[in-house]
Amino acid sequence: MRSTARPAVALATFLLALLSAPRAHAARVYVVESDFSSGSFSAGNASAHAMSCNAASVHSDARVRWYNGQVFVINRFGADNIQILDGTTSAFVRQFSVGNGSNPYDIAFASPTHAYVARYASADVWIVDPSTGAHTGTLSLAALADADGKPEPDHMIMVGPLLFISLQRVDQAGGFLPTDSSLVAVVDTRTDTLVDCDAVAAGVQGILLPRVNPVTAFVFDAPRTRLYLGCVGLYNVNDGGIVAVDPVSLTATGVVATEAALGGDVLDLAWHDDDRAYAIVGDAAFNTSLVRWSPVSGTSQGTIYAPGGFSLADAEVTPDGSEVWVCNSSFGSPGLRVFSTATGLLVSGPLFCVLPPQGIAFDAATGQVAGVDGPTASALSLSAPSPNPARGPVSLRLAGSSAGDVRVEVADVSGRRVKGWTESAGTTRTLTWDLRDGGGRRVAPGVYLVSVRTPTDAATRRVLVLN
Repeated sequence: MRSTARPAVALATFLLALLSAPRAHAARVYVVESDFSSGSFSAGNASAHAMSCNAASVHSDARVRWYNGQVFVINRFGADNIQILDGTTSAFVRQFSVGNGSNPYDIAFASPTHAYVARYASADVWIVDPSTGAHTGTLSLAALADADGKPEPDHMIMVGPLLFISLQRVDQAGGFLPTDSSLVAVVDTRTDTLVDCDAVAAGVQGILLPRVNPVTAFVFDAPRTRLYLGCVGLYNVNDGGIVAVDPVSLTATGVVATEAALGGDVLDLAWHDDDRAYAIVGDAAFNTSLVRWSPVSGTSQGTIYAPGGFSLADAEVTPDGSEVWVCNSSFGSPGLRVFSTATGLLVSGPLFCVLPPQGIAFDAATGQVAGVDGPTASALSLSAPSPNPARGPVSLRLAGSSAGDVRVEVADVSGRRVKGWTESAGTTRTLTWDLRDGGGRRVAPGVYLVSVRTPTDAATRRVLVLN
Protein backbone atom coordinates (compact mmCIF):
# COMPACT_ATOMS: atom_id res chain seq x y z
CA MET A 1 0.00 0.00 0.00
CA ARG A 2 1.09 3.57 -0.47
CA SER A 3 -0.06 6.98 0.65
CA THR A 4 -2.57 8.89 -1.43
CA ALA A 5 -0.95 12.29 -0.84
CA ARG A 6 2.10 13.90 0.68
CA PRO A 7 1.10 15.27 4.12
CA ALA A 8 2.77 18.65 3.65
CA VAL A 9 0.28 20.58 5.76
CA ALA A 10 0.72 18.46 8.88
CA LEU A 11 4.47 18.43 8.39
CA ALA A 12 4.62 22.22 8.08
CA THR A 13 2.60 22.57 11.28
CA PHE A 14 4.95 20.21 13.08
CA LEU A 15 8.07 22.03 11.89
CA LEU A 16 6.72 25.40 13.01
CA ALA A 17 5.95 24.03 16.48
CA LEU A 18 9.35 22.37 16.73
CA LEU A 19 11.25 25.53 15.84
CA SER A 20 9.38 27.56 18.47
CA ALA A 21 9.63 24.94 21.23
CA PRO A 22 12.15 25.45 24.07
CA ARG A 23 15.09 23.06 24.29
CA ALA A 24 14.49 20.28 26.80
CA HIS A 25 16.96 19.35 29.51
CA ALA A 26 17.71 15.69 30.14
CA ALA A 27 17.26 14.53 33.72
CA ARG A 28 18.33 10.94 33.15
CA VAL A 29 20.66 9.01 30.89
CA TYR A 30 20.31 5.37 29.87
CA VAL A 31 23.15 3.11 28.70
CA VAL A 32 23.27 -0.40 27.25
CA GLU A 33 26.53 -2.25 27.88
CA SER A 34 28.05 -5.41 26.46
CA ASP A 35 31.19 -7.50 26.27
CA PHE A 36 29.57 -9.32 23.30
CA SER A 37 28.73 -12.36 25.41
CA SER A 38 26.52 -10.73 28.07
CA GLY A 39 24.66 -7.45 28.46
CA SER A 40 23.76 -4.95 31.14
CA PHE A 41 21.71 -1.78 31.48
CA SER A 42 22.65 1.25 33.57
CA ALA A 43 20.83 4.52 34.25
CA GLY A 44 21.93 7.74 35.84
CA ASN A 45 21.48 11.37 36.73
CA ALA A 46 22.51 13.18 33.57
CA SER A 47 23.28 16.48 35.27
CA ALA A 48 25.30 14.98 38.13
CA HIS A 49 27.02 12.39 35.91
CA ALA A 50 26.13 9.77 38.51
CA MET A 51 25.34 6.26 37.30
CA SER A 52 23.25 3.49 38.83
CA CYS A 53 25.00 0.40 37.52
CA ASN A 54 23.55 -2.93 36.43
CA ALA A 55 19.98 -1.68 36.86
CA ALA A 56 18.64 -4.37 34.53
CA SER A 57 19.83 -7.31 32.47
CA VAL A 58 19.64 -6.92 28.68
CA HIS A 59 20.85 -8.82 25.65
CA SER A 60 24.49 -8.66 24.58
CA ASP A 61 23.49 -6.99 21.29
CA ALA A 62 21.13 -4.13 22.12
CA ARG A 63 20.15 -0.58 21.26
CA VAL A 64 18.33 1.82 23.58
CA ARG A 65 15.58 4.39 23.00
CA TRP A 66 13.41 6.56 25.27
CA TYR A 67 9.79 7.55 24.71
CA ASN A 68 6.99 8.89 26.89
CA GLY A 69 8.58 8.06 30.25
CA GLN A 70 9.76 4.59 29.33
CA VAL A 71 13.01 3.04 28.13
CA PHE A 72 12.87 0.71 25.13
CA VAL A 73 15.74 -1.76 24.80
CA ILE A 74 15.93 -3.31 21.34
CA ASN A 75 17.37 -6.77 21.94
CA ARG A 76 18.74 -7.69 18.55
CA PHE A 77 20.33 -10.77 16.95
CA GLY A 78 19.39 -13.94 18.79
CA ALA A 79 16.91 -12.28 21.16
CA ASP A 80 14.46 -10.64 18.75
CA ASN A 81 12.41 -8.71 21.27
CA ILE A 82 11.62 -5.28 22.71
CA GLN A 83 12.19 -4.88 26.45
CA ILE A 84 10.46 -1.97 28.21
CA LEU A 85 11.76 -0.47 31.47
CA ASP A 86 10.41 2.30 33.68
CA GLY A 87 12.26 5.51 32.88
CA THR A 88 12.54 6.52 36.55
CA THR A 89 13.13 3.27 38.42
CA SER A 90 14.45 1.02 35.62
CA ALA A 91 11.89 -1.55 36.78
CA PHE A 92 10.75 -4.15 34.24
CA VAL A 93 7.47 -3.18 32.52
CA ARG A 94 7.04 -5.74 29.73
CA GLN A 95 8.82 -7.58 26.96
CA PHE A 96 7.45 -8.76 23.64
CA SER A 97 8.75 -10.69 20.67
CA VAL A 98 8.98 -9.16 17.21
CA GLY A 99 9.40 -12.48 15.43
CA ASN A 100 11.99 -15.24 15.75
CA GLY A 101 15.07 -14.51 13.67
CA SER A 102 13.86 -11.01 12.78
CA ASN A 103 16.88 -9.16 14.27
CA PRO A 104 15.15 -5.87 15.23
CA TYR A 105 17.27 -2.75 14.72
CA ASP A 106 15.10 0.20 15.77
CA ILE A 107 11.75 1.30 17.13
CA ALA A 108 9.95 4.59 16.38
CA PHE A 109 6.76 5.99 17.88
CA ALA A 110 3.75 7.64 16.30
CA SER A 111 1.89 7.56 19.64
CA PRO A 112 1.98 5.63 22.94
CA THR A 113 -0.07 2.87 21.31
CA HIS A 114 1.32 2.99 17.77
CA ALA A 115 4.96 2.16 17.02
CA TYR A 116 7.10 0.64 14.28
CA VAL A 117 9.90 -1.92 14.56
CA ALA A 118 12.52 -2.16 11.80
CA ARG A 119 13.54 -5.82 11.44
CA TYR A 120 16.89 -6.19 9.71
CA ALA A 121 16.41 -9.82 8.69
CA SER A 122 12.96 -9.24 7.23
CA ALA A 123 11.34 -7.17 4.50
CA ASP A 124 8.44 -6.44 6.86
CA VAL A 125 8.26 -3.62 9.40
CA TRP A 126 6.08 -4.61 12.32
CA ILE A 127 3.46 -2.24 13.66
CA VAL A 128 3.04 -2.75 17.40
CA ASP A 129 1.14 -1.38 20.37
CA PRO A 130 3.88 -0.67 22.94
CA SER A 131 1.33 -0.42 25.74
CA THR A 132 0.46 -4.10 25.35
CA GLY A 133 3.17 -5.56 23.13
CA ALA A 134 0.57 -6.61 20.57
CA HIS A 135 1.53 -7.00 16.91
CA THR A 136 -1.15 -4.87 15.22
CA GLY A 137 -0.03 -4.75 11.61
CA THR A 138 2.69 -5.33 9.04
CA LEU A 139 4.16 -2.93 6.51
CA SER A 140 6.01 -4.55 3.62
CA LEU A 141 9.22 -3.00 2.28
CA ALA A 142 9.69 -5.79 -0.26
CA ALA A 143 9.16 -3.39 -3.17
CA LEU A 144 12.27 -1.50 -2.02
CA ALA A 145 14.50 -4.54 -1.52
CA ASP A 146 17.55 -5.49 -3.56
CA ALA A 147 18.22 -8.90 -5.13
CA ASP A 148 18.23 -10.83 -1.84
CA GLY A 149 14.65 -9.76 -1.16
CA LYS A 150 15.49 -7.82 2.01
CA PRO A 151 16.14 -4.07 2.12
CA GLU A 152 18.04 -4.24 5.47
CA PRO A 153 16.19 -1.48 7.39
CA ASP A 154 18.46 0.12 9.98
CA HIS A 155 17.51 3.41 11.69
CA MET A 156 14.21 5.29 11.81
CA ILE A 157 13.08 8.81 12.66
CA MET A 158 9.72 10.54 12.97
CA VAL A 159 9.28 14.00 11.47
CA GLY A 160 5.71 15.07 12.09
CA PRO A 161 3.41 12.37 10.68
CA LEU A 162 6.13 10.87 8.47
CA LEU A 163 8.38 7.96 9.37
CA PHE A 164 11.76 7.78 7.60
CA ILE A 165 13.56 4.42 7.46
CA SER A 166 17.13 4.00 6.19
CA LEU A 167 17.53 0.97 3.92
CA GLN A 168 21.10 -0.27 3.56
CA ARG A 169 20.41 -2.77 0.72
CA VAL A 170 23.45 -4.94 1.31
CA ASP A 171 24.25 -8.49 0.20
CA GLN A 172 23.81 -10.54 3.36
CA ALA A 173 25.18 -13.67 1.70
CA GLY A 174 28.16 -11.78 0.30
CA GLY A 175 29.76 -10.29 3.38
CA PHE A 176 27.13 -7.54 3.82
CA LEU A 177 28.68 -5.49 1.04
CA PRO A 178 26.46 -2.71 -0.34
CA THR A 179 24.69 -3.36 -3.62
CA ASP A 180 23.92 -0.78 -6.29
CA SER A 181 22.13 1.82 -4.16
CA SER A 182 20.65 2.63 -0.75
CA LEU A 183 17.31 4.25 0.00
CA VAL A 184 15.16 5.92 2.62
CA ALA A 185 11.61 4.59 2.83
CA VAL A 186 8.88 7.05 3.87
CA VAL A 187 5.71 5.99 5.69
CA ASP A 188 2.62 8.07 6.39
CA THR A 189 1.91 6.93 9.95
CA ARG A 190 -1.71 8.15 9.85
CA THR A 191 -2.53 5.52 7.23
CA ASP A 192 0.37 3.06 7.65
CA THR A 193 1.18 3.31 3.96
CA LEU A 194 4.34 3.86 1.97
CA VAL A 195 4.70 7.24 0.29
CA ASP A 196 5.87 7.24 -3.33
CA CYS A 197 8.87 9.59 -3.41
CA ASP A 198 9.39 9.59 -7.19
CA ALA A 199 6.52 10.46 -9.50
CA VAL A 200 8.50 9.54 -12.62
CA ALA A 201 9.80 6.03 -11.90
CA ALA A 202 7.34 3.15 -12.05
CA GLY A 203 6.02 1.69 -8.81
CA VAL A 204 6.39 2.92 -5.26
CA GLN A 205 9.81 4.49 -4.70
CA GLY A 206 11.92 5.48 -1.74
CA ILE A 207 14.37 8.38 -1.56
CA LEU A 208 17.50 7.46 -3.53
CA LEU A 209 20.63 8.33 -1.55
CA PRO A 210 23.76 9.72 -3.22
CA ARG A 211 25.96 7.36 -1.15
CA VAL A 212 25.47 3.75 -0.06
CA ASN A 213 25.31 1.78 3.19
CA PRO A 214 23.74 4.19 5.73
CA VAL A 215 24.82 3.07 9.21
CA THR A 216 24.26 6.05 11.49
CA ALA A 217 21.15 7.29 13.19
CA PHE A 218 19.26 10.12 11.50
CA VAL A 219 19.73 13.58 12.99
CA PHE A 220 17.31 16.42 12.31
CA ASP A 221 18.48 19.94 11.43
CA ALA A 222 15.22 21.77 12.19
CA PRO A 223 16.29 25.29 11.08
CA ARG A 224 17.15 23.97 7.61
CA THR A 225 14.34 21.40 7.60
CA ARG A 226 16.60 18.55 6.63
CA LEU A 227 17.81 15.22 7.91
CA TYR A 228 21.44 14.10 8.03
CA LEU A 229 22.42 10.46 7.62
CA GLY A 230 25.91 8.96 7.58
CA CYS A 231 26.67 6.51 4.76
CA VAL A 232 29.84 4.46 5.21
CA GLY A 233 29.98 2.89 1.73
CA LEU A 234 32.77 0.31 1.78
CA TYR A 235 34.65 0.20 5.06
CA ASN A 236 38.18 1.58 5.01
CA VAL A 237 37.49 3.38 1.71
CA ASN A 238 36.67 7.10 1.59
CA ASP A 239 33.62 6.62 -0.62
CA GLY A 240 30.88 7.66 1.81
CA GLY A 241 29.82 10.77 3.67
CA ILE A 242 27.02 12.62 5.40
CA VAL A 243 24.02 13.04 3.11
CA ALA A 244 21.13 15.48 3.47
CA VAL A 245 17.48 14.50 2.99
CA ASP A 246 14.65 17.03 2.61
CA PRO A 247 11.65 15.66 4.56
CA VAL A 248 9.26 18.02 2.76
CA SER A 249 10.18 17.41 -0.88
CA LEU A 250 11.15 13.79 -0.06
CA THR A 251 14.46 14.03 -1.91
CA ALA A 252 18.12 13.64 -1.10
CA THR A 253 19.72 17.04 -1.64
CA GLY A 254 23.37 16.00 -1.75
CA VAL A 255 26.45 15.15 0.29
CA VAL A 256 27.14 17.81 2.94
CA ALA A 257 30.44 16.28 4.13
CA THR A 258 32.59 13.62 2.50
CA GLU A 259 34.50 10.95 4.39
CA ALA A 260 37.72 12.35 2.94
CA ALA A 261 36.94 15.74 4.50
CA LEU A 262 36.04 14.19 7.86
CA GLY A 263 39.03 11.86 8.09
CA GLY A 264 37.52 8.42 7.55
CA ASP A 265 34.47 6.18 7.64
CA VAL A 266 31.40 7.91 9.10
CA LEU A 267 30.19 5.55 11.83
CA ASP A 268 27.92 7.74 13.96
CA LEU A 269 26.37 11.22 14.07
CA ALA A 270 25.32 13.49 16.92
CA TRP A 271 23.71 16.86 16.33
CA HIS A 272 22.47 19.98 18.07
CA ASP A 273 23.23 22.95 15.78
CA ASP A 274 25.88 24.28 13.39
CA ASP A 275 28.41 24.74 16.21
CA ARG A 276 27.61 21.47 17.96
CA ALA A 277 27.68 18.74 15.32
CA TYR A 278 29.74 15.61 15.91
CA ALA A 279 30.69 12.41 14.14
CA ILE A 280 32.54 9.24 15.03
CA VAL A 281 34.93 8.43 12.19
CA GLY A 282 37.29 5.51 11.61
CA ASP A 283 40.61 5.95 9.83
CA ALA A 284 42.46 3.54 7.53
CA ALA A 285 44.01 1.76 10.54
CA PHE A 286 40.54 1.33 12.13
CA ASN A 287 41.17 3.91 14.85
CA THR A 288 37.99 5.73 15.81
CA SER A 289 37.78 9.39 16.81
CA LEU A 290 35.09 11.86 17.82
CA VAL A 291 35.31 14.93 15.60
CA ARG A 292 33.31 18.14 15.42
CA TRP A 293 32.12 18.90 11.89
CA SER A 294 30.43 21.78 10.14
CA PRO A 295 27.29 21.42 8.01
CA VAL A 296 28.17 24.81 6.51
CA SER A 297 31.67 24.00 5.22
CA GLY A 298 31.37 20.20 5.23
CA THR A 299 34.72 19.84 6.97
CA SER A 300 36.11 18.60 10.26
CA GLN A 301 36.50 21.33 12.87
CA GLY A 302 38.90 19.34 15.03
CA THR A 303 39.19 16.14 17.02
CA ILE A 304 37.53 16.03 20.43
CA TYR A 305 38.53 12.53 21.55
CA ALA A 306 40.86 9.97 19.96
CA PRO A 307 41.59 7.08 22.36
CA GLY A 308 43.01 4.81 19.64
CA GLY A 309 41.75 1.49 18.34
CA PHE A 310 38.23 0.67 17.21
CA SER A 311 36.87 1.88 20.53
CA LEU A 312 34.06 4.42 20.08
CA ALA A 313 30.57 2.95 19.79
CA ASP A 314 28.11 5.83 20.20
CA ALA A 315 27.96 9.60 20.76
CA GLU A 316 24.94 11.67 21.78
CA VAL A 317 24.50 15.39 22.44
CA THR A 318 22.36 16.23 25.45
CA PRO A 319 19.02 17.72 24.43
CA ASP A 320 20.02 21.15 25.77
CA GLY A 321 23.23 21.01 23.72
CA SER A 322 25.62 21.59 26.62
CA GLU A 323 27.44 18.24 26.53
CA VAL A 324 28.35 15.38 24.23
CA TRP A 325 28.50 11.91 25.79
CA VAL A 326 30.67 9.23 24.17
CA CYS A 327 30.82 5.44 24.65
CA ASN A 328 34.35 4.01 24.81
CA SER A 329 33.64 0.30 24.40
CA SER A 330 37.25 -0.88 24.48
CA PHE A 331 38.31 -3.49 27.01
CA GLY A 332 41.41 -1.50 27.94
CA SER A 333 39.77 1.80 28.94
CA PRO A 334 35.98 1.37 28.85
CA GLY A 335 33.46 3.91 30.10
CA LEU A 336 31.49 7.02 29.24
CA ARG A 337 33.30 10.29 28.59
CA VAL A 338 31.43 13.58 28.83
CA PHE A 339 32.72 16.65 26.98
CA SER A 340 31.60 20.26 27.10
CA THR A 341 30.28 21.41 23.74
CA ALA A 342 31.38 24.97 24.58
CA THR A 343 35.05 24.16 25.22
CA GLY A 344 35.53 20.66 23.84
CA LEU A 345 37.12 19.68 27.14
CA LEU A 346 36.44 16.57 29.20
CA VAL A 347 34.11 17.39 32.10
CA SER A 348 33.47 13.90 33.44
CA GLY A 349 34.62 10.34 33.02
CA PRO A 350 35.35 7.65 32.64
CA LEU A 351 31.95 6.67 34.03
CA PHE A 352 32.18 2.89 34.14
CA CYS A 353 29.71 0.26 35.24
CA VAL A 354 30.04 -3.49 34.77
CA LEU A 355 30.54 -3.80 30.99
CA PRO A 356 31.78 -1.56 28.16
CA PRO A 357 29.09 0.95 27.10
CA GLN A 358 27.63 0.51 23.62
CA GLY A 359 24.68 2.94 23.33
CA ILE A 360 23.17 6.01 25.01
CA ALA A 361 19.72 7.61 25.23
CA PHE A 362 18.41 10.60 27.18
CA ASP A 363 14.94 11.16 28.61
CA ALA A 364 14.03 14.34 26.73
CA ALA A 365 12.02 14.18 23.53
CA THR A 366 13.56 15.72 20.42
CA GLY A 367 12.71 15.91 16.74
CA GLN A 368 13.65 12.24 16.54
CA VAL A 369 10.50 11.28 18.46
CA ALA A 370 7.44 13.25 17.38
CA GLY A 371 3.73 12.68 17.82
CA VAL A 372 1.42 12.29 14.88
CA ASP A 373 -0.59 15.40 14.12
CA GLY A 374 -4.31 14.89 14.43
CA PRO A 375 -6.76 15.76 11.67
CA THR A 376 -7.51 19.42 11.20
CA ALA A 377 -10.40 21.14 9.52
CA SER A 378 -9.61 22.54 6.11
CA ALA A 379 -10.36 26.15 5.20
CA LEU A 380 -10.17 25.29 1.50
CA SER A 381 -13.27 24.51 -0.49
CA LEU A 382 -12.87 22.52 -3.70
CA SER A 383 -15.99 21.99 -5.81
CA ALA A 384 -16.99 18.70 -7.36
CA PRO A 385 -15.12 18.11 -10.64
CA SER A 386 -16.99 18.84 -13.85
CA PRO A 387 -17.49 16.80 -15.88
CA ASN A 388 -17.07 13.67 -13.78
CA PRO A 389 -16.67 11.00 -15.17
CA ALA A 390 -14.53 12.72 -17.76
CA ARG A 391 -13.15 12.09 -21.23
CA GLY A 392 -11.77 15.62 -21.62
CA PRO A 393 -10.52 18.50 -19.46
CA VAL A 394 -11.93 18.68 -15.93
CA SER A 395 -12.63 21.91 -14.03
CA LEU A 396 -12.82 22.45 -10.26
CA ARG A 397 -13.70 25.64 -8.41
CA LEU A 398 -11.37 26.54 -5.54
CA ALA A 399 -12.47 28.94 -2.79
CA GLY A 400 -11.36 29.89 0.70
CA SER A 401 -7.62 29.79 -0.01
CA SER A 402 -5.09 32.42 0.94
CA ALA A 403 -4.04 35.06 -1.53
CA GLY A 404 -0.77 33.18 -2.14
CA ASP A 405 0.06 30.61 -4.77
CA VAL A 406 -1.60 27.19 -4.63
CA ARG A 407 0.08 23.90 -5.47
CA VAL A 408 -2.02 21.46 -7.49
CA GLU A 409 -1.12 17.77 -7.66
CA VAL A 410 -2.78 14.85 -9.41
CA ALA A 411 -2.16 11.30 -8.16
CA ASP A 412 -3.56 7.90 -9.01
CA VAL A 413 -5.38 5.92 -6.32
CA SER A 414 -2.16 4.13 -5.33
CA GLY A 415 -0.61 7.48 -4.41
CA ARG A 416 1.72 7.88 -7.40
CA ARG A 417 1.91 11.55 -8.43
CA VAL A 418 1.30 11.93 -12.16
CA LYS A 419 1.31 15.72 -12.53
CA GLY A 420 1.84 18.86 -10.51
CA TRP A 421 1.74 22.60 -11.13
CA THR A 422 1.39 25.91 -9.31
CA GLU A 423 -1.58 28.26 -9.69
CA SER A 424 -0.98 31.99 -9.27
CA ALA A 425 -2.38 34.08 -6.40
CA GLY A 426 -6.11 34.60 -6.01
CA THR A 427 -8.59 33.69 -3.28
CA THR A 428 -11.08 32.16 -5.72
CA ARG A 429 -10.19 30.51 -9.00
CA THR A 430 -11.07 27.76 -11.45
CA LEU A 431 -8.58 24.92 -11.84
CA THR A 432 -8.41 22.84 -15.00
CA TRP A 433 -6.76 19.46 -15.52
CA ASP A 434 -6.37 18.33 -19.12
CA LEU A 435 -6.17 14.60 -18.18
CA ARG A 436 -2.49 14.53 -19.10
CA ASP A 437 0.52 13.57 -16.98
CA GLY A 438 3.65 15.62 -16.43
CA GLY A 439 5.11 14.38 -19.71
CA GLY A 440 2.10 15.46 -21.77
CA ARG A 441 0.69 11.94 -22.18
CA ARG A 442 -3.00 11.27 -21.63
CA VAL A 443 -3.49 9.27 -18.46
CA ALA A 444 -4.98 5.78 -18.52
CA PRO A 445 -8.62 5.29 -17.53
CA GLY A 446 -9.17 5.07 -13.78
CA VAL A 447 -9.69 7.04 -10.59
CA TYR A 448 -7.40 10.01 -9.86
CA LEU A 449 -7.04 12.35 -6.89
CA VAL A 450 -6.76 16.09 -7.54
CA SER A 451 -5.29 17.86 -4.50
CA VAL A 452 -4.71 21.54 -3.80
CA ARG A 453 -2.33 22.75 -1.11
CA THR A 454 -1.27 25.97 0.53
CA PRO A 455 1.32 26.20 3.32
CA THR A 456 -1.50 25.78 5.85
CA ASP A 457 -4.29 23.79 4.19
CA ALA A 458 -5.26 21.14 1.68
CA ALA A 459 -8.31 19.70 -0.11
CA THR A 460 -8.81 16.71 -2.43
CA ARG A 461 -11.39 15.55 -4.99
CA ARG A 462 -11.71 12.31 -6.98
CA VAL A 463 -11.98 12.22 -10.79
CA LEU A 464 -13.02 9.18 -12.81
CA VAL A 465 -11.30 9.19 -16.21
CA LEU A 466 -12.96 7.22 -19.03
CA ASN A 467 -11.57 5.98 -22.35
